[in-house]
Amino acid sequence: MQSLGLKYMAPRIAHRPTLIATLAAIITIIAAFLMVTETRFTGDITENLRNDSDTYQSFRALEENFHAFSGDENILIRTEDLSDPKVYESFQNFLLDLQFAPQVTAAVSIFSLPSAPDPDVGQATADTGSGSPAGFFLTSPKAQALPIRERLLQLRSSIPLAGRMLSEDLKATIVVLMLTPAEEGEPRGLSPQNVEEIQKLAAAYSDAFSISFAGIPEIQRTIRSTLYSDQTKITIASTILCILVAWTIFRSWRGAIICSLPPIIGAVWYFGVLAIFRIPVDFLTTIIPTMVIVVSFADGVHLYMSIQRKRSEGEDITPAISHAIATTGPACFLASLTTALAFVGIGLGGVQTMHRLAITGSFGIMLAFLSVILLLPTLAHFLLDRRPSAKAHIPAFLKASARPAIWLATSFRRPTLLFALVLSVFLITIHIILPASFRVTDYLAEDTSIRQDEIYIEEKLGGSGQLYAIIPDPDGKKGLSTTDRTEIAAILASLNKKMTKPLDPEPVVGWMRQLDHLPSADENPMISRFVSKDGKSYLIPIPLGTMLAGEQISGYAEGLLTQLKQDGLEGKATLAGLSLLTGREAPQLIRDLRKGLMSAIAIVILSIMIIVRSVRVGIAFMLPNLIPIMTVEAYFWIVDRPLSMTAVIALTIAFGIAVDNSIHLLNQFRHTSKAEPGQTMELSMSHAISAITPAVVATTLLLVAGLCMTQLSSMPSVSLFGRLVMTALFVALLADLFLLPSFLLALERKPK
Repeated sequence: MQSLGLKYMAPRIAHRPTLIATLAAIITIIAAFLMVTETRFTGDITENLRNDSDTYQSFRALEENFHAFSGDENILIRTEDLSDPKVYESFQNFLLDLQFAPQVTAAVSIFSLPSAPDPDVGQATADTGSGSPAGFFLTSPKAQALPIRERLLQLRSSIPLAGRMLSEDLKATIVVLMLTPAEEGEPRGLSPQNVEEIQKLAAAYSDAFSISFAGIPEIQRTIRSTLYSDQTKITIASTILCILVAWTIFRSWRGAIICSLPPIIGAVWYFGVLAIFRIPVDFLTTIIPTMVIVVSFADGVHLYMSIQRKRSEGEDITPAISHAIATTGPACFLASLTTALAFVGIGLGGVQTMHRLAITGSFGIMLAFLSVILLLPTLAHFLLDRRPSAKAHIPAFLKASARPAIWLATSFRRPTLLFALVLSVFLITIHIILPASFRVTDYLAEDTSIRQDEIYIEEKLGGSGQLYAIIPDPDGKKGLSTTDRTEIAAILASLNKKMTKPLDPEPVVGWMRQLDHLPSADENPMISRFVSKDGKSYLIPIPLGTMLAGEQISGYAEGLLTQLKQDGLEGKATLAGLSLLTGREAPQLIRDLRKGLMSAIAIVILSIMIIVRSVRVGIAFMLPNLIPIMTVEAYFWIVDRPLSMTAVIALTIAFGIAVDNSIHLLNQFRHTSKAEPGQTMELSMSHAISAITPAVVATTLLLVAGLCMTQLSSMPSVSLFGRLVMTALFVALLADLFLLPSFLLALERKPK
């Protein structure tokens, strides 16, 4: 393998440990300060779904022409009985307090629902344009004359959509907060400080009712805070455990620190770069710190073992470091380069926001390489025992896997190749047929309050999901004529056939007729929730839960549209909303990530062919590096679950670590072949397997130890991620030791 310039750089790195240590310390301190003070986490799903699809364009049109629904906050009010006069009065007072809360422009509640139109007055108003604007139902003289309980029940029975805001048992109601628009780059929804302020306002009425935030903004806020908590908690715990395991494996605190510090520092550098460019950590980029640590650990252990092998031959520390950089460094660089190219390939998946993953991922992986190639030799220079009698100790259990691996490669090559081919056909079939799915609540633990609230809202009020039917004015003119009302009633009747909670078309159309004569949206924000800014389109909210999977939401929407088509109303209404955007585009994002990963594999294999100047090696690398990826997919097929976004991220890491180990095996194999040109290829492979097995096994054990800490996460997706990556690491270990040698021996030409 070519030295890639590291043969020239090796003595310069080995002989300047003090300079490198000083510069690294300064950079790390600055990066750590920026990481602590400037790192941002976002749970905004729409950031990762921005594209040119019809669904996204419909979502943007909905938010621009009507109202930015995705930024609304839902407050769930729970009480023993809202019709109790004291509770009712307390609720009214709380609504008045909300009007003055920070960020809140309007609080939409059951008190915001307009009165039902009078049939006679409504007809005259619609036909002549005369009449006065309707008032609000609960404050109308007719309603005020009724007892509170009867007043609320009549509201539910006579006002369309009231059933989505007030439960039948009068124990729950929803208040929707319309907020001032978020600044560019800032997360939507209330800030944590303003959430706390509203909770303080509600505390004064705790004897009457309790409140909790619900809906997509609260889900995103919970995910964002959990991401931050997990990154801190898991990173610290994983680091400590990795150091302890490294200490146990190497039986040396020096070896533990030498191998553990570069990955940590590489991750700190990465967060420092994010802070400088103000790039938030999101659903996709949360993978990168883990990748930085994984790649750093893998390459660092290989480099450390290379130094120790040379020292065992009696070499002094500085020449041993220089030799390791010159011989193992190129493999480390190639492993990092191919993983960085894998991120570039993933960025080719099609979604615009995947470009951020591609750029930050490739940059983060190269930072991982720098942390290893500069810091590990420097730490080795200062920490390794310099006494001539000091010998590098490699535990026997790290070497144990080498003997069966050599036996398979040299004695059972053909059966091994046949087994790998048959297994690959089976796994590729699963890869093709495995569906993809996304459910936003998969990021929430079963016992979280927001998840329980969403289940409660879905049961009592139909759900807090955002799905809307947009109905253009049939005659294209502002106002509902008789013809308009007839057609809109037909559209609603058609939608009702598939809606989970149908709406009676007649009162809905009558109520919509009144909307034409209410004050403008500037005077009454309620209008923007039902009538477009130009007054030529109308909006009907459709009940939808947030607990549904993406394919369920998409299937529900397709059922509504199909029903319209069957009733001869195709194109008369369109569907839009954040829930529909997530339901359709998140599974597509997963598919795009899978396509990107396949593109990444092709790019990596092609790059290896070019760099090592061998098409045969690229072919030999293909199946052993695909098998760990497809094994993770097979797990989902076996347990009858669709592929999730968490799984695709785990696949990326599996591929990165598999390629890393493969490159180190190839590097050692070629060095051994060149060092002793007279020996057989089988013997060269035996020496190569013996040399890299301790490093590969140690790397796997260290990474699995660190990933065990993901089981402490309060996010189910994070703990699942840890289990999948641990599985993939073990499969990659088996593939690199027991399958790849046979492929290389079958396809690699012996150098002359």
